[in-house]
Amino acid sequence: MLYELARVHRGRLVIAYLLTSSGMVAGLLYPLATGLAINGVLSGDYLAVLWLVGCHAAQLVLTVASKRYDTRVFTRIYSALASTVVRQSRADGLDPARVAARASLSREYTDFLEEDVSRILYAAIALTISLSALAFLQPALAFACLALGGPLLLIGRWLGRTSGLLNKGLNNRLESEVSLLSNGNDRRVRRHFEALAGWRIKLSDAEATAFGLMEMLVIVLFVAALWQVGAAETKPRAGDVFAIFSYLWRFVESLDQVPVLIQKSAKLRDLDQRLASATE
Repeated sequence: MLYELARVHRGRLVIAYLLTSSGMVAGLLYPLATGLAINGVLSGDYLAVLWLVGCHAAQLVLTVASKRYDTRVFTRIYSALASTVVRQSRADGLDPARVAARASLSREYTDFLEEDVSRILYAAIALTISLSALAFLQPALAFACLALGGPLLLIGRWLGRTSGLLNKGLNNRLESEVSLLSNGNDRRVRRHFEALAGWRIKLSDAEATAFGLMEMLVIVLFVAALWQVGAAETKPRAGDVFAIFSYLWRFVESLDQVPVLIQKSAKLRDLDQRLASATE
C-alpha cells in the first residue's frame, strides 16, 4: 500500500522530501561550518564566521518551509486514504466496528510517510555526510565506523524478526478493539487493555535491547576516537576536533533511528496483509 500511496501522490511527496532533505543537509553541514569558523577566528580570519551564519540561515529557511508544506500534504493524503479504506471495507461487508478500526490503523501509513521516511532520509544523509567528513578529517575513524556495520546488521535482523511477531499480536488486538469496547463487559475490557500493555511492553523491551547493544558499540567507537586524536603526531586544530566529535555524534544519532524504523516496518508489513483489499 505504501507504494500505491507514493505513486498517487508522488509529486507532492517529492517536493516535501526535497525540502526536508535540503534542511537536513544544511543542518548536517553545521558542525563543519562551525569548525571552519573556530579555526578562522583563532587564526584572525573573522570572515570565516560567515560560513556559520550562512549555514544556519539556510537551515532555518528550509526547515520552516518544510514544516509548513508537510502539514498540508500529509493531512490531505490521510483524508484520501481513510476514505478509500472505509469505502472498500464497507463493500467487503465488514461490520462498522471493524471498519472504524481499519480506518484508524490506516493512519500508520501516513505517519510512516511523514515521520519515518524523514527518519530514513536523516539516517542516510547523516551517515553519508558524517562518514565523508570523518574520512576528510580523520580517515581511521571513518573506517572504524564502517567496521560497525556487521554487528549492527545482526542486531537489526534479530529485531526485525522479533518485531514482526509482536506487531502481529498487537494489531490483532487493536483491530477488534472498537467491537470489544462496544459490546464487552468490564472484565473483558480490562483484560483487553492488559493484553495491549503486554504486547507494547514486549515491543519496547525488544527495541531497548537492540538500542543497548548498539550503544555498547558506540562506547568502543568514542574510546577509539579519543585515542586516535590523542595519539596523532600532528595535533588537530580546535575546530577540527569539534567537527570530528560532532560528526561522530551525528553518526550515532543516525544509528539510533534504526530500531524504531525496523519496528515500524514490521508493523506496516502486518497492516498490509489486513488492508490489502483497500487498494484493490
